[in-house]
Amino acid sequence: MPGHDHCCVPLCTNRRDKNKELSFHSFPIRDGALRKRWIIAIKREEGEHFVIRPSTVVCSRHFSDDDFVKVTGKPRAGTRTCRRVKPTAVPSLLPPDKSKLRPSPAARAEVLSRRLAEKAALDALPVFGPLTEASHLRYELEQKEAECARLKAQVEGSKDSERRADPPKNIFSFENLWAAEDGRMLEFYTGQTRDMWTSLWKLLNAQDNIQSKKSASAETSGRQRLRTADMQRSLSLEDQLVLTLIRLRMGYLEQDLAYHLNISIATVSRIFTMWINFMYLRLGSIPIWPKWEHVEATMPEAFKVDYPSTAVIIDATELKCEIPAELSLQKQHYSQYKSSTTLKGLVGIAPNGSFTFVSQLFSGSISDRQLTMDSGFLDLLRSVPPGKSVMADRGFEIQDLLVPHNLILNIPPFKGSASHLSQSDVVKTQRIARIRIHVERAIGQVKRRFRILHGTLPLSVYGSANQIWTTCCLLSNLGGDLIATDKAM
Repeated sequence: MPGHDHCCVPLCTNRRDKNKELSFHSFPIRDGALRKRWIIAIKREEGEHFVIRPSTVVCSRHFSDDDFVKVTGKPRAGTRTCRRVKPTAVPSLLPPDKSKLRPSPAARAEVLSRRLAEKAALDALPVFGPLTEASHLRYELEQKEAECARLKAQVEGSKDSERRADPPKNIFSFENLWAAEDGRMLEFYTGQTRDMWTSLWKLLNAQDNIQSKKSASAETSGRQRLRTADMQRSLSLEDQLVLTLIRLRMGYLEQDLAYHLNISIATVSRIFTMWINFMYLRLGSIPIWPKWEHVEATMPEAFKVDYPSTAVIIDATELKCEIPAELSLQKQHYSQYKSSTTLKGLVGIAPNGSFTFVSQLFSGSISDRQLTMDSGFLDLLRSVPPGKSVMADRGFEIQDLLVPHNLILNIPPFKGSASHLSQSDVVKTQRIARIRIHVERAIGQVKRRFRILHGTLPLSVYGSANQIWTTCCLLSNLGGDLIATDKAM
């Protein structure tokens, strides 16, 4: 039988008629797992070109001495040995890897064709004196390398000249954004229209306030004065405000702003920190808690119909923050409501939707009642006339805290021990929810408008988290009333 004459291991040339000192062993038939191990060991795959039959054999050269067991009796016909492999033996001694052997005829033909083409190209080159082929190639290579070095130096010199003659354009400069598309780019990147920018600039009075602080820095260290001078040289005050508003509005990273403004990351960080603190102090010094007369005059019809005594609507909001390393801080900041570590603050809006109270941020585990007590909100209620009301969500059980001020708490009713709310309680819940939704709209508007509040606040901004949140809320007041006063909701 033809298949019985030679070893089936790739690259093995042993044959039964030429290597009679060897034994030849068939593949296992009954043990399928062992049979598969043999196929893997010899690096073959069953298929069209390799079919295992009873006559398919592996020679003894691919087994170690420990794989055999002696058999008594005479050798089989045509052989000089009488050996049998153990039932668990697997071929383990294989020929060298194919990659180290002679290339295939097709590969050799391709190499020969490439060499002939290279020789023909060399023969076409002019000969300069008695140069050998190798020396001529070295000469050509040296000439090409010298030409590449010259061109590279020329390109680098051109780039340096362009940098010196035309420095990178600051696309985020105040002048560019003000002029681009009739100010639409200014509004897109900073959230401020031209009119809003003008009002904000006058309100901040940055030219006088920041300059006066710089001039009064006699006790400021030399390093701080150098940093201030560096910021002055880098960007104008208008550009510094643009940088701060872009970081708040777009949420760009400091490295991104540094690249576009052609300044260092450290300068971006110092400018943002200085301006966010300045805006927090300047905008925070402007009273936003209104008198009752103003609340009543700007109250929308939706409130006048159902809850005309509403002085303020309060709600708590949470900002996700990076998990602190200390376990105690993780516990303090963990919010059961958000199932993550958060910073929590209390806000209040007037019936027309403008922010009238923004507290500092507390750890996320604080309750709504404790937040109301610690935020300073109760102190502001002294100016509210008796008999007026505060609207809140069901979780704010603070009626006893409002009694000293003779104020009413409007919250959705509780079900109590009953299985469901009564019809009157359902109607009351719907009326409160229809109006109280405006405080959630105001909070959502701030978070959508200022993308720095998207996602998770990193630990690096913890020191400025209060300033960032409060400034974003106060800037939202510049956009006008959230609720129209001339239409019933």
